[in-house]
Amino acid sequence: MADEKKIRVAVVGDVQINREDPRSAFVHVLDSLKDGDFRFCQLEATISDQGVVRPDVQNPHHRVPPKIIEGLVAAGFNAVTMAGNNNMDYGPEALFDTIKRLKENGIEAIGAGKNIHEARQPHYFKIRDVTLAIVDTCSILREGYAATKTRAGISPLHVSTFYEPLENIYEQPGTPSRTVTVPNWDDLSAVCNLISEAKSHADYVIACFHWGVHFTYDLAMYQPDFAYAAIDAGADTVIGTHPHCLQAIDTYKNKPIFYSMSNFVFDQPERHAPQSLKTGYLRFYGFSTESGARGNPHPRHCRDTMIVHLTFSKSGITAEITPAHIGEDATPRIVDKTTPEGKRIFGLIKDLNAEWQTDLEETPLGFVLPLRDKGIDTRALVRKRMMSYPWLYRLKVKEEQCVSE
Repeated sequence: MADEKKIRVAVVGDVQINREDPRSAFVHVLDSLKDGDFRFCQLEATISDQGVVRPDVQNPHHRVPPKIIEGLVAAGFNAVTMAGNNNMDYGPEALFDTIKRLKENGIEAIGAGKNIHEARQPHYFKIRDVTLAIVDTCSILREGYAATKTRAGISPLHVSTFYEPLENIYEQPGTPSRTVTVPNWDDLSAVCNLISEAKSHADYVIACFHWGVHFTYDLAMYQPDFAYAAIDAGADTVIGTHPHCLQAIDTYKNKPIFYSMSNFVFDQPERHAPQSLKTGYLRFYGFSTESGARGNPHPRHCRDTMIVHLTFSKSGITAEITPAHIGEDATPRIVDKTTPEGKRIFGLIKDLNAEWQTDLEETPLGFVLPLRDKGIDTRALVRKRMMSYPWLYRLKVKEEQCVSE
């Protein structure tokens, strides 16, 4: 007898479409996206012609024309997560206009609202006889972007940051430090309570976090804290976005955790966008905006990406990972693992997961995450690291080599 409580969900990472033909954005991956009962992504821009950009916004290119919604519709997205660090750049006018346009096109917007109660609320989706809930929240918070009891905005989950010297600073002035991040326990408790509530009303719950440090493969200390707490509260899967590049995959209590899904489509064709990025936060990391892809001013390693298919059933959760790459035309394509590009990306995914001792079973098209608990606590592994972000230097050297070739 068929499992009546089985659904298949396709997920991709950060999406910002801004091109002449928005329907072309997913043209090479449509079959994979539509191989599922439900599809969602992280929307990294407001889709609107309303609002005024805040004067403190460093890169004002995260609002795209209304016609761009055609791309999301063509790809068959059922929902987008909107608890992101750019979606209040043009104020509540652009945010609410975006939500309205999405709803008019049958796409649900999650993680933002007229107040904190609305922004944090789980969203429920009936897929045949299965109820799926999605909870979305953000730790990348510019002042004034978080929703409050009386202010519109995005669903917040605040983090405090401290720097711990590795040696005695009196004996060794200037010693390197480790970056320690601590969750705001009131926020985390509130989000976990909502996850528990969602689990009481839904068959399956996906918890989404916009978090981490951009442009590095390294995990921030708080990421596994949030992920494990979400699963303890009842989440069946954790999906992470924001770093713009891939990060590790983890398991806890036989539940998958994707710390960063990477960029999937990230168009910024305006001529000023590369300059604002280059003179802004990219200069702190020493990365170039020369990605090698048209209208895609991010570091080159941000073009490696993936599509994840989650199958939820009574017997557990199956996670299939399909590696992909953003081409020179800024459009994602599934990679063939027999090609040099495919071998490189398959190898990268293996390397990222080796650090956290996550086993992946390789398939002809990608990987399957085994349905077993690895028995290793990633929270403890992160805390044992002496250097917080060891990948940053290696990525900088690698990119310099690519740009010079």
